[in-house]
Amino acid sequence: MFTRRSILLASNAAGVTMRNRTALAAAAQPSTPVNFDVPAGACDCHTHIHGDPEKFPFFSGRVYTPELASPEEMSALHKALKMERVVIVTPSIYGTDNSATLFGMKARGASARGVAVIDDKTPETDLDAMAKADIRGIRLNLATGGVTESGCGQSVPQTIRSEFAAISARASGVVSA
Repeated sequence: MFTRRSILLASNAAGVTMRNRTALAAAAQPSTPVNFDVPAGACDCHTHIHGDPEKFPFFSGRVYTPELASPEEMSALHKALKMERVVIVTPSIYGTDNSATLFGMKARGASARGVAVIDDKTPETDLDAMAKADIRGIRLNLATGGVTESGCGQSVPQTIRSEFAAISARASGVVSA
């Protein structure tokens, strides 16, 4: 009978004996074809691009490290799922750096829109450039954005209110463009 301990020991042993090489995991792709009519113009309304960390460095305060997810993998997934449009959202792993999202939107072309993460330090010129690049929303991440009460993992309501007010005022040019 397998025990948790035996499985952990076996997987550790397998990891030690494997050759040390860098491997990039491919994002999961559907293995079963879509067997219903997908409406024209169907949209994946929340997806992320996790680019090469050498080109798109992760935020040091992130709470997780995902596997890579390239624009090409996203497009293959959407083709299989018969999704014509996409909204690419900046994940918390990048903090307020929206370059991976913008990269993914550019790779996807006219069928992509984006949602960015900003803060009070984001320059107005960046907001203008994001609006021109089809960023149409601003993300305020209450779960993994890094602002929580000590030890309980819950966002601090006062902080949320002040962040929301500050970001809402700044986002009006991006969201209404």
